[in-house]
Amino acid sequence: MTTQQTAVVSVDHLNKVYESRERRVEAIGDLHFDVRPGDFTCIVGPSGAGKTTLLKCLSGLLAPTRGMVRVNGRQVIAPPEEMAVVFQEYGRSLFPWKTVRENVELPLRERKIPKTERDQLVQRALDAVGLGGVGTSYPWQLSGGMQQRVAIARAVAYQPKVMVLDEPFAAVDAQTRADLEDLMLRLWSELGLTMIFVTHDIDEAVYLGQRVLVLSSSPTRVLDDVVIDLPGPRTQAHTRIEPRFAQLRTRVYDGIHRAKAAH
Repeated sequence: MTTQQTAVVSVDHLNKVYESRERRVEAIGDLHFDVRPGDFTCIVGPSGAGKTTLLKCLSGLLAPTRGMVRVNGRQVIAPPEEMAVVFQEYGRSLFPWKTVRENVELPLRERKIPKTERDQLVQRALDAVGLGGVGTSYPWQLSGGMQQRVAIARAVAYQPKVMVLDEPFAAVDAQTRADLEDLMLRLWSELGLTMIFVTHDIDEAVYLGQRVLVLSSSPTRVLDDVVIDLPGPRTQAHTRIEPRFAQLRTRVYDGIHRAKAAH
């Protein structure tokens, strides 16, 4: 376990309870883990394990009931400036009446970054995700995979230290998903980002992560913290057929199976 001094993200005995007059639901029981700078941490768990609730707490969109989240040692009580979030429903996060370039520059406008610098950051981000030539297009003119690249470019242009992704490839086809997975590995390597990536896909978690956190069913706890010791550079054609990949995949699968059985 890392210390708060070396962790860029620290989750300290996080608990979240949803209460109403009719019912009380403890979504997160007791979560405690740290993420070091430059780590690629994947989070998996059974459906209803509170993964989206966790991400909302990480990104300052939801206040915990007990415990806290820290980013660079500071308690999260609002969206941290050094964090960008990419959601699964990319279509809802893009404005169809704005061009690709205008969508990507939105958070930069809010930060009142000068136009010349803004233009450079937007172009650099679009080039980084392979969309350098579509800045004047509209989201509705692009495929689903390209729209998700626009959402990723917007996060990259923001120049975050930490990128949090909530099942970002769940709505695209298998081939596009593989391309986007490799894009994330390249961006992580080239930009030196700290990644927290939530997914339902066990193979995706093992392929992408340096580490996989396996969550229990709600109320959520960490069941297993799996170090992914696969050699790099990772490729779709070779990494996924390595015996070690199969061993790690089995360990993560067994963890999720135990979580379902306990529930």
